[in-house]
Amino acid sequence: MAPAASGRQARLALATATGAMLLISFVTTATNLAVPALERQFAGRSLATVSWVVSAFNVAQVTLMLVGGRLADRRGRKPVFLTGLAVFALGALASALSPTLELLIAARIVQAVGAALVLPTSLVSVLPSYPPERHASVVSLWSSMGTVGSTVAPTVAAGLLSAGGWRIVFAVAAPLALLGAAVGWATLPDTGAGDDATPGPSARLDGVGAGAGTLFVGGLAFALVQGRVWGYTSPVVVGAALSAALAGALFLTRSLRHPEPLVDLRLLREPTFAVPAASSALLAAAAAATWFIYPLFMSQEWGFSILEVGLGMSPGALVMVGVTLLAGRLADRHGYRRQLVFGSWLPVAGVAWMSVFLRPETSYAVGFLPGTVLIGVGMGLVVGPMNSAALSVIPSASLGAANAAFNTLRFFGTALGVALAAAVLGDTTGADRAAAFQLALRLVTVVMAGAPVVLALAYPRRPRPASSPRVPATAAG
Repeated sequence: MAPAASGRQARLALATATGAMLLISFVTTATNLAVPALERQFAGRSLATVSWVVSAFNVAQVTLMLVGGRLADRRGRKPVFLTGLAVFALGALASALSPTLELLIAARIVQAVGAALVLPTSLVSVLPSYPPERHASVVSLWSSMGTVGSTVAPTVAAGLLSAGGWRIVFAVAAPLALLGAAVGWATLPDTGAGDDATPGPSARLDGVGAGAGTLFVGGLAFALVQGRVWGYTSPVVVGAALSAALAGALFLTRSLRHPEPLVDLRLLREPTFAVPAASSALLAAAAAATWFIYPLFMSQEWGFSILEVGLGMSPGALVMVGVTLLAGRLADRHGYRRQLVFGSWLPVAGVAWMSVFLRPETSYAVGFLPGTVLIGVGMGLVVGPMNSAALSVIPSASLGAANAAFNTLRFFGTALGVALAAAVLGDTTGADRAAAFQLALRLVTVVMAGAPVVLALAYPRRPRPASSPRVPATAAG
């Protein structure tokens, strides 16, 4: 393993890794705010079609993230991380310049390829700069940047949309990504293929598994979204669903039998990892669906300007950041289980509130604000600690693999959450669209409630130590 870097270099490397996480989270959330503007820009195109600007990014990112981790094993973490930032910048610029919706969706896929290279390598690239006794705090800080990015996105994106339109929301990410690449090139340690941090170039990339995973997530999202438009009995939709099912079975088979699987399923044998990972995926699905719904509801039902939408979404996000700063200390003092179970019930209560009171005739203070504050408190209590809890039983040699698997499940939930919301809203308008918002929020409540139920029933009361033999000592990442 590369020797620990100097204090200043280590801090700059950590700033680069956490900044990359923040940037990707910001772009993901900010794109949701741009959906109403994209509907106006590409008038005549259905919401289901426009939603692929969001869904295509999520699908490509989640299915290629594990490939990014495997490429890092073969080529080294630093070069893959830097390449990812460059590709992300290229996709951002191409998105900003896209003249048609189809080209915009294609550019977003390019951007997702970059994100898929950056996310699994950003954390593990910086860990060698710190001694092992500080790895837990580094993991928590990195994970919390996803929350911070989502927090600043509504207000900042609203300002950008008001000042320069939707194109500037994508364009601003390009120079920031290139700046991150420049700083990373100078500060990240050179953990190349073949050192103690990576398995080396002998690790074989499971191309069949990668293709099957892409077809599974993409086919499922396509069936959900387009089924509302074309009918769920449409031959194309049925074919997509069947293809997704077959691809999912193939992916699981490859993961069980391939010598270097994209997902090490041994991780799922340890409930201290598997239960927070599954719960995180459920919360991510529900949260992604709500963040897709909010801008559309506020702009279409309440007539909010894009700046008012951003400001309206900010209170819950700001509360989330404030609670996130305390969540790690609370978990250290009282343990994970009670905090995760209690905290994950709060966003369920928040979405349930909105499913009842968020209507065109209600005020913001009654219909939206109480719900978003409950969601902010709950998500702040659980998002970072869930990631930390899952990794708390993983040996340091396997942190990269475990973190990639955890966040792949989380982004899988994100992709399906957006697809679910888009499918429910479909091409509805007027009173039908208002009713669809209520239906979507009720479905989100049910999905989100799965997280505290799973945690209460399955999370161990006494988690195993990291040396447990049930946790893989080595895993490709």
